[in-house]
Amino acid sequence: MQKTKKMNTETNDEIRQFKSMKQDEYKTSKRATKVDIDGVKAALDSYDKKGVKRKSEDGNSSEKKDWKKLKAEKKELKMKRKEKNLGSSERYELSLQVKKIWEELRQANCKKERQKELCKELMSKVHGKLRSMIYAHDTVRVIETLLAKGGEEYRTLVFEEVKDDLVNLSKIKYARFFVLKILRYGTRAQKDHVISSLKGKVVKLMKHKIASDVVELAYNDYANAKQRSMMVQEFFGPQFRLFHEDDVKCLDDALKKHPEMREYILKDFRSALQPIIDKGVFTNTMVHTLLKDFLSSCSVGDRNGVIEALKESLVPIIHTRDGARVAMLCLWNGCNKDRKTILKSFRTHFVKIATEEHGHMVLLAAFDCVDDTQFMKKVVLSELMDEVDKLVGSDYGLRVLRYLVAPRSPTFFQPCVLAVLRQGDGNEASKKDTNIRQRELQAVVSIPILRMLLANLEHWAVNPNWTLFIGAAVKTLVGSERETIFHKMAEMYSKPYFPGTEGHVLELAHTTKMITYFIKCDKERHEAQQETFSSILLKKAEDELVGWTNCNRGCFLLANMIETEIPEIVSHIKKLLTPHKDKLANQKFIGAEVLLKKI
Repeated sequence: MQKTKKMNTETNDEIRQFKSMKQDEYKTSKRATKVDIDGVKAALDSYDKKGVKRKSEDGNSSEKKDWKKLKAEKKELKMKRKEKNLGSSERYELSLQVKKIWEELRQANCKKERQKELCKELMSKVHGKLRSMIYAHDTVRVIETLLAKGGEEYRTLVFEEVKDDLVNLSKIKYARFFVLKILRYGTRAQKDHVISSLKGKVVKLMKHKIASDVVELAYNDYANAKQRSMMVQEFFGPQFRLFHEDDVKCLDDALKKHPEMREYILKDFRSALQPIIDKGVFTNTMVHTLLKDFLSSCSVGDRNGVIEALKESLVPIIHTRDGARVAMLCLWNGCNKDRKTILKSFRTHFVKIATEEHGHMVLLAAFDCVDDTQFMKKVVLSELMDEVDKLVGSDYGLRVLRYLVAPRSPTFFQPCVLAVLRQGDGNEASKKDTNIRQRELQAVVSIPILRMLLANLEHWAVNPNWTLFIGAAVKTLVGSERETIFHKMAEMYSKPYFPGTEGHVLELAHTTKMITYFIKCDKERHEAQQETFSSILLKKAEDELVGWTNCNRGCFLLANMIETEIPEIVSHIKKLLTPHKDKLANQKFIGAEVLLKKI
């Protein structure tokens, strides 16, 4: 009972405290509201009914703010603040003076004589004070303009003053632009000095967000082969960082020369490369080279780790040769899941990739190794076929179409390209037979490509750049459009021909070669119970076949039709030409002799 009473007493005390607190809050808010209302009334009373400001008791209107004075005070404060940032008023005054000169010097219409005068005046003011000016975002631009327009004399003076501090300048946000200007406009000796100053520090600078730009420009644009190998060697370990070897050009050379150090070299290489991978800094071409070398030589476990880190970040790097090789190595050595992730990251970029000099090679590698052709249809080929006209307008886009139509064909691809693509053969993740994979991909692209050819056949059939592609497409792709192409080509050959007829397709060597290829493939079509081009040609041009015997190409076409060994075609041609044997015997070209033997 006593405990219950005690609890009731405590509860009542809390209720009283809560009530008193709320009453105090109410009184405070009421007082604040009253003050606000009084302020509003006072403000309203200062204006009359017409909204004009009331005059004060002495008859003058209330004082107006002097805006000019306020602006002057604000400007003065701004100048003081700048002086404080620069360290002294002298440096501030100097920055104002050089920027006035710079404003005139940087103009495109500034005459050469005036440029010389301004450069001389500018150099006299900044000489001995360059280091302090290079660190600021505004004055560093003045020095950059002096380097660009001042000539070799002023570049040498500026360079000599700061040449011992180039590495530190490379790490500073605005000063690094000065170092970049030296690389672009300096003499060969000055560029070599900049590159040699990076010795032993390349790995650290590549990890630096700002300084990596300097290393990239030096490596990609201005370093010679020896200097490039020197920069790359620093990733192989401390030994190579201190003592460069002239006969080591890449990681593979180092591993061959020092096989006993293979484990240590790869370990140091991975430890130097890992922070760059973790930061996602893949835009530098030097990183592309390093990644390609590492993926080509590392262990399976390390390779899988790098692929896992890169698989969603390959789009920015495949525009370079080594970057494209990195993407190809990831596709070849990754599992099926990794391959799909990589290709999904290319979405909306497939057409751009297909029309790039190096990027299109990545798509060719994907066509060779990805077994899931339904995935390829939905993700890759659908996007490419929707914009097939853009592929046709590019030499590299056309290579992609050629590879789909005639993969690994020496007719369309050079041996060096085929050698690169063969590096991906026999990978562990690709299980499907190569011929089956190729046929499934061709089944997807057949209709879009054949329709494109049909729409442009009149022009492309007489264009030597297209006849080989049309021949390959007609051989491998299947669809009703193919028979339509056959009929159109047969109509072109059904026109009357006489020796020397201008514009006739028999006078075009490349078009006749394409038709020869059509005819040679008829034997396979006949065995597959498909309609043959020779049968269509006989129907369309039967009345003109005898006239073909007047030219060498026409005789060879007729001989090729006999060589198909299709009974109906052979008997039909022999029946037409047998009465003209004497005419063929009198012809002096080789085609007539060959045809006469066939008959």
